[in-house]
Amino acid sequence: MNTQATQSKNHCTVNFSASECSDGMCCFTCVIPPDNGHIGFFRSFWKRGTGSPHVKLLVTSEGYKDELYDSCKFLDFVISRDIANSKLNMDLRCSIYKNRPRQCRDYPDRAGESMYYKISGPCIFNEYAAPASYKKLVYKRDWQAFYAIRDSAEAIGNIVVHENTPVAREMLLNAQDVRRAAISTGKEEWDFILIPIPRQTSKILYVSDKHMPISTIRQAYHTWEEKIEKNLQNHYGSEWETRLKQALEMEENDACKRCDENPTDNLERRFKTGLCQ
Repeated sequence: MNTQATQSKNHCTVNFSASECSDGMCCFTCVIPPDNGHIGFFRSFWKRGTGSPHVKLLVTSEGYKDELYDSCKFLDFVISRDIANSKLNMDLRCSIYKNRPRQCRDYPDRAGESMYYKISGPCIFNEYAAPASYKKLVYKRDWQAFYAIRDSAEAIGNIVVHENTPVAREMLLNAQDVRRAAISTGKEEWDFILIPIPRQTSKILYVSDKHMPISTIRQAYHTWEEKIEKNLQNHYGSEWETRLKQALEMEENDACKRCDENPTDNLERRFKTGLCQ
């Protein structure tokens, strides 16, 4: 990836709208087969969402190759200006929500590319917003994710509503932490506008009690033991139990140390979350 512009620091922010599934990351990764085969024959004639084919999900992490994901063809990706609060709102929604396929309906409790392939585990946004200690244990890396919007008049005109296209482009490029980059997609290289995905879990409406935000390794392991054990076994082999134990001890020792340094911390909360025994 070749970054061509510096980040803006003193302009408006880009945030999620406070609406159901507004982060939309699963529409790029967890559920969608490359050929959108989950949709079915007749639905393939329905109108595409505004996100496809203009928006991709870019995942970067130090020491690893960049990952680029296409969206589901029915993902609506809309950006609008909130003049009163000097910010831009992103809203990602399924354009066929009431008629979405079964594996999309089952997400995040059960997700897979077909009805015969089910994965029970955390949703991708919760893992993205999880503490670095969790990601470094379960995935051996921390990562940063971006929505990559094609830097073209057609893409920006479809995505940014109620704005003149040149004005909308300038507004995006001047937003805080937004940058421009050249990214290879197959044999071609295109310019994209990269919007860092905020980890603002308080703004997302979780549709499943099972998939609340990940706060600690212990909490996540208690909820998704089978999935996390499989990841650990793939990464560490026979040492996975030792690695898990070490990570739990380190995380909880660090948490207790922070609690001791803050005498106003709520002891009841500490014992409820299992941070201090």
